[in-house]
Amino acid sequence: MSKIINPQEWREASELVKKGGLIAFATDTVYGLACRYDNQDAQNRLIHCKGRPEEKPFPLVVGSLEQCEKICVLDERSRKIFNKWLPGAITLILPKKAEVPDHINNGKDTLAIRMIDGEGITELISDVGVPLFLTSANLSGDSVCMNAEEVNDRLGDKLDIIIDGKHRDGLASTILDCTKSELIVLRQGPITLEDIKLSLEE
Repeated sequence: MSKIINPQEWREASELVKKGGLIAFATDTVYGLACRYDNQDAQNRLIHCKGRPEEKPFPLVVGSLEQCEKICVLDERSRKIFNKWLPGAITLILPKKAEVPDHINNGKDTLAIRMIDGEGITELISDVGVPLFLTSANLSGDSVCMNAEEVNDRLGDKLDIIIDGKHRDGLASTILDCTKSELIVLRQGPITLEDIKLSLEE
């Protein structure tokens, strides 16, 4: 079983992530699993913990717009969407910068980017200094864990630490493709395309 800490103790989790550790925390949708994106051993641990097909890349969670701009190409529209809706329950599909290694997303030319509205999480990611891989806390195909105890019961033997906390609504995030001339919602979540388009007119 894993150690469960409260959000105010995020620095303990941050130190583990810096060393390649695997953690779980509440996001603004459901519970998630995370590790630093630039450590292949940690990435392999996350794949094994999740039971996820290796060819399916993980989304990334950033601690700031600046972190996002280090790995993604943002135009004026995508930057405005980022500033309006993140942190929040939306995942942005953005063009990947050429210098990002192919193993990060299996050679695809886009990345899926999130920013979490959760106590201590943005601080943790900023402290680690690099984006984190993020995926829902469950084995592939199973229901998502909704609290720290459930994560510990089902996945605790594969994790280093669990940050206790409360997710928001239990709905998966909206996935928005920002790479084409027309915005496309690939998965509907709490934020609608109409909401996004209206915000761009403000």
